[in-house]
Amino acid sequence: MTGWTWQAWIGLVGGSLLFFAVLGPMLLVQTRRYGRMSFRRLLGAAAVSVYAVALVAYTLLPLPDMRANCGVSIAGVELIPGHSIADILGETQGLSLVGTLTSRATLQVVLNVALFVPFGMIARRYWNRGPVVSILLGAGLSLLIEATQFTAVWGLYECSYRVADVDDLIANTAGAAIGVLLAPLLLSWMPSAHSLRATRSVARPVTVWRRWFGMILDAIAVQVAISALSLVVLVPRLIVSGGRGPAGAQSLVEVGLISAGTVVLVIVIPALRSSGASIGQRLVWLAPRWPNGRASAARRLFRASIVALPYTVATVAQELPGADVGMTQTIVGVIGIVSALIVFIAIVSVPFTRGRRGLSLLVSGGDLRDSRDASA
Repeated sequence: MTGWTWQAWIGLVGGSLLFFAVLGPMLLVQTRRYGRMSFRRLLGAAAVSVYAVALVAYTLLPLPDMRANCGVSIAGVELIPGHSIADILGETQGLSLVGTLTSRATLQVVLNVALFVPFGMIARRYWNRGPVVSILLGAGLSLLIEATQFTAVWGLYECSYRVADVDDLIANTAGAAIGVLLAPLLLSWMPSAHSLRATRSVARPVTVWRRWFGMILDAIAVQVAISALSLVVLVPRLIVSGGRGPAGAQSLVEVGLISAGTVVLVIVIPALRSSGASIGQRLVWLAPRWPNGRASAARRLFRASIVALPYTVATVAQELPGADVGMTQTIVGVIGIVSALIVFIAIVSVPFTRGRRGLSLLVSGGDLRDSRDASA
């Protein structure tokens, strides 16, 4: 069994890393698709991540040495259905029942079935596919794996290092079918995407974690805007210079254009639209509530600038020419400290302000609400 356990550890460690790498996007997708975060669906996503990495490890690893592979490879293709039964009978002849059940030939078939049981459960309950579609998806994935083995990882190797086996395809498909049958029993705790989407438009309380997640999304929006505008500035310069100029160096004018453009995209435009909610607030279904209804444009701009403007300026200032030497370094450092202090106060203020409104709405005189709240 030791020959089949190290892949499980790869799945556990690699799958955990994969899950945390995509956790932010998953939280955003859940918030937009279901109107809230679902811990049980996140738990399912973690299981899917671990299973996906483990499946790759079991079916493709270990990868052999590129040069030595063809010299020692005995892999190929096996197209005779049912040959695994003959292998079991031949290998276990004269063995006890326990010996037969624990023989390598028997375990090879059993583990190929077991490997795809989780897939059938995932497809049936987590992806909410029908029984037939779930089984066909399992068969299709197994066929893809066998084709990858048969083609030597689609030409990456000069010859195959694993056997593409029709019995593996049959066993995997059977495993997916078993998973489909077990899914309603073992995954009854998993809420379906359809049931979550049915309550998407229901207003929910403004929580600290929801507020902080919106702040993170606002910070990401600033970084995305800066990167996009930097690319817009860089490409024409490289075209004009024929690619001979330094790609990373930016002039004071270019930094000014990037800064102004970021302010317009991330602060001005969201502030002037409807309630004046930031990009991050809109993504998590939050919106300011103003006394006497809609606030003036100046008030909405003021609210949007309290935290976002110092953060944007501090972020862009790092790209100033000479930002790491002399007086410019000192100025950039002071701007960074001021920005960090404001951001820190904004984060810490959320749990201690009315309705989780935080620093910007406290100073500008507004409150925070769920944007789906029809009574607001």
